[in-house]
Amino acid sequence: MTKNLAERNSDRSALVALAGAWIRPDRIQGSAVRIATLAIIAWAGLTEIGFLSSSNISAIMYSTAAVGIAAVGMSLVTISGNLFMLSMGAVAAVSTVLFASYLHFGIAVSAGAVVLAGAASGLVQGLAVAALRANPIILSIALASIVMGFGSLYSGGVTVVGQGDVSWLAVGTVAWNIPNQIVLFVVVVGAASIFMEQTRLGRELRLIGLNLTAARYAGLRISRAVSVAYVIAGGTASAAGVFYASQAAQGNLQLGQGLDFDAIAAVLVGGVSIKGGEGSVVDAAIGAIFLALLTNVLLLHGLSLQTQLMVKGLVVVISVLTGALVRGAGR
Repeated sequence: MTKNLAERNSDRSALVALAGAWIRPDRIQGSAVRIATLAIIAWAGLTEIGFLSSSNISAIMYSTAAVGIAAVGMSLVTISGNLFMLSMGAVAAVSTVLFASYLHFGIAVSAGAVVLAGAASGLVQGLAVAALRANPIILSIALASIVMGFGSLYSGGVTVVGQGDVSWLAVGTVAWNIPNQIVLFVVVVGAASIFMEQTRLGRELRLIGLNLTAARYAGLRISRAVSVAYVIAGGTASAAGVFYASQAAQGNLQLGQGLDFDAIAAVLVGGVSIKGGEGSVVDAAIGAIFLALLTNVLLLHGLSLQTQLMVKGLVVVISVLTGALVRGAGR
């Protein structure tokens, strides 16, 4: 009997600890988004005709993959305390052109080369921000202009049609018709989470975001950690461009142009603090899923693109204000 009582007390303590983790000031927003995501799925599944159809679920997963993988990289930049990387849309757009251009070498070679190029662009930004202390917003806007200029010169401003088979990435699926793009997205989320939570460099990145001055006095590897965050962000932006290009079967500088806003929206809605240091990669991924579901429901209602943008913008504003109020109350 004493043993059973001890087990019940242990279970009760575990539940209390879990509940406490969900309602901490820095976790309330992330927890709320998770609940809201489940609520949308339940409500839309019961009330929206066609929401649970295989074609619609597949569409949701495809729309999640590209934005979600970019949001993973963006979240690392935000957690590091450097706000956002506003060159993601440009990097993704040019990546679609490069991917289509190199496709005759094979999908793996083309995608690998493009992701490496995106990572290189991230390295340039990371070194400038960390070592030279350049303003991350101004720098990323300037780099976006340079990247788009390069893309225009390279493509001549025309659509590039790839010579190769992209079916594995464009429409390929695994068990239960889960798209290969979603599988890659989940792999990236897992790898980035391990980096942030299980490695010294990832933990240093979070501490840098919490207090840069203290991080300098503590001798943390600021330049290395921030540079790695930007490298990953650049690589994920290019990966999103590869996803777009494979779906469209072409490279075009118009593809991926809205990626900056979508990735930022996913990061902020998911619960990553705009001030840095708080939040996780998984939060950004959940934010991307939530926004994909919201957009899909709005589409099923027949709302225009302009209305969808207004609703998404409103959701982002509410999320930022709510997060700020909750964190302020917690302090």
